Amino acid sequence: MRWIRENDYEKIMRTEVEPYVSARKECGIDARVKGQPIYYEHFRAEHPKGVIVVSHGFTESIQKFTESIYYMLQAGYEVWGLDHRGHGYSYRSNDNPYVVHADHFRDYVLDLKHLTVKRVRPAAGKLPVYLYCHSMGGCIGAWMIERWPKLFDKAVLSSPMLGLSFGKVPVPVVYAGAKLKSLRSGKTAPVNPVDSFEEEDFENSCDSSACRYHYYYQKRLADNKLQTRSPSLGWGMEAAKACARVTSPFWASRIRIPVLLCQAGNDTVVKNASQMKFLSHVPEAEFFRMPNMKHELYMTDSDMLIQYWERVFSFLDEPEK
Repeated sequence: MRWIRENDYEKIMRTEVEPYVSARKECGIDARVKGQPIYYEHFRAEHPKGVIVVSHGFTESIQKFTESIYYMLQAGYEVWGLDHRGHGYSYRSNDNPYVVHADHFRDYVLDLKHLTVKRVRPAAGKLPVYLYCHSMGGCIGAWMIERWPKLFDKAVLSSPMLGLSFGKVPVPVVYAGAKLKSLRSGKTAPVNPVDSFEEEDFENSCDSSACRYHYYYQKRLADNKLQTRSPSLGWGMEAAKACARVTSPFWASRIRIPVLLCQAGNDTVVKNASQMKFLSHVPEAEFFRMPNMKHELYMTDSDMLIQYWERVFSFLDEPEK
């Protein structure tokens, strides 16, 4: 495995990783709903032993996972990934390019199911198909494997959004406030006013690796499709309801595949307690905690990043019982 370390990180990404990944990439547009195109990418491996479907997080895009896809391909996996609606190059139902809106959270789930059933599974043949999710993508992924337990063979939930964190303010209070505000401003209105792309500094970001943070930040500056940064009132309410659903004993206990949940010990974005609640109901689950890491575990310094990916690939490579 060729790991990318901090020395000359951006240079190696530009001259080695990006060409390697791009040479194996096919892009496409699909539409579960007419007039609502969903952008996806497919990365071919030479002799794949399995297939990984990537479900990205809030305000992200499949473009953020270039380094991750590089490792997946090296490990022998073909990769598929989409831009969830409201993100990247996919359909958006609101006008503000900096705000992510969701009419219904289940649309994320149905889009991913559509891609998996229509394209991924037929192309995979007899190969096992695995789900890799981060943050918001983890809530989408949890919903998927609860509702359709045989669609994937294993699932990795990395810092999954199974409970929103608002500091000391309870979620029901935030939800009630958002609902009241939406009656005045509409569900597509942002939680906080935003009309430009002004990214936070690295210290206040979700990353533990400065070079990885700055590499993707430059990508965002150069592409206005990658500049979403705030939720709509509707997204916040839909996300809160989705988190409550997927962590309920009724749904979590319906999972029938092995699940690896990777937790960031220094996560201020999602609730780790909600992740533990979810795990307590999952029949076959493994848990991997990275104590001092921030939310985006795939954007940590190399020493910890290697441990992270080795744990993920070990889980995927392990024969099913």
